[in-house]
Formats: sequence, C-alpha cells, structure tokens
Amino acid sequence: MHVAGLWRYPVKSMQGERSELLEVDETGAVGDRSFGVLDLGTGTVLSAKREGRLLEASARREGADVRVRVPGRPELEPGTELDAALSSWLGRRVRLVGADPARAARFESSADFEDEEAGVVTWEGVPGSLVDSSPLHLLTTGELADVAAERPDLGLDVRRFRPNVLVAAEGPLEPGARYGLGGAVVEVVRPCSRCVVTTRAQPGGIGRELEVLRHLAAVRSSSLGVLARVVARGGIRDGDRAHRAP
Repeated sequence: MHVAGLWRYPVKSMQGERSELLEVDETGAVGDRSFGVLDLGTGTVLSAKREGRLLEASARREGADVRVRVPGRPELEPGTELDAALSSWLGRRVRLVGADPARAARFESSADFEDEEAGVVTWEGVPGSLVDSSPLHLLTTGELADVAAERPDLGLDVRRFRPNVLVAAEGPLEPGARYGLGGAVVEVVRPCSRCVVTTRAQPGGIGRELEVLRHLAAVRSSSLGVLARVVARGGIRDGDRAHRAP
C-alpha cells in the first residue's frame, strides 16, 4: 500500500487543492476546512450538503491564510470585499469565518437527497475545525475500482468523494485498525456514510448524478471510504508507504 493522493479543502465545501504534503494533527490535516461561509441570518456554516453552489468556488492556502475565488470574480483574500462577493453570489448575507477552537459550528443538510425540499437535518461539528465529524477522510483505489466495475456508466471521479488521503490498496481500510501513513499514524473510526455532495455537479466535467448515491445506498449501505482520527501527528507525502500499525 502507498499514498496515491492528498487533498485539503481550506474552505468547507469549496474546491480544494491537491498537495504533495499534508501535516496532520489531532484536528486533522493542517489547513483543511479551517474556514467556512457563515450564514448571518441562521448562524449555520454553509455546506454543499445544502448549498451546492459552494462547490463552484475554490480556495487555496497561502501561509496561514486563505485565498478564495468566487465564480466570475478575481481571487480575493478574507475581508469585506470577499464577504460582499460571497453575499452577492449566494443571495444572502454571509461572512467567511475561521473555525473556533472553543466552539463547534452548526451545519445543515437536506433530509432527502432525492427531494431537497423535503426538510432539513442539523448537527454540530467539532471545536477547532469545520469537518462534519471526524478529522480525516480516507479512500482506497480498490474501493473506487470496485464501484466503477459495478457501475461503469457512472464515470466515478475521486473528486466526487473529497478525501484527504487516497491510498493505493486492493480493498477498504478496516474500522478499528491503525495505519502508518508516512510520518503519521491514524486509526480508522468507522465507514464514511456518503451524502448528497457525491451527486453534485462540480467544475472540471463532473455532472449532476443522483445514481451515485442511489447505487451506494443499494449495495454498500451508503458508505464508501472511512473516517479516521490521528493517533500520532506527522507529515504524509504523496507516494509514502502505507501499512498496518500496532
């Protein structure tokens, strides 16, 4: 096994950046989902689970800060100009905010991916990060290949699933097991339950496709990949060996 790809998403639900190196600690990948778009009317941090347009914007880290590109606008740094651009684009008053180390953010999702008017589910994340629940998301090439073989018509792209770490391995990583990834050790917490984000259109030729989630629900209990916590902090490089750890 080895690391076949690394990503971080500086602003929750926006396009992220592929990386040669991820530094990970107890909160996850450093710089990953450390910013979000706060709806000033509801007090929730927006997610593509509910506001799919966020996937059309992109974000990248620049040192400890972030730069954001809203469709039709130049890249902007955090501040009033970016907040105004986001508010105008989304049609609501919003502000870019950083994760609060002392307080968990509130998120919301459509209750039914087939009918986005069916209602809303809300939940709280974790303090210090804007991940939904667990610090890291890992996926294997074998899992993707298996689903692609089951449904070759879907044209599955790893970007639909937004992992932090893609591992070249024949099968899924095992819940409860620990894995060494470069200089870090992670422990798999549970399978990753997939949501409406996997069906959303994204830049780069990824179209709207409800069949992705329908298929995962029918044959894989709606899960693909795993969620993990960091046991030993360190750096993970693209191409690093991945192995079972004690």
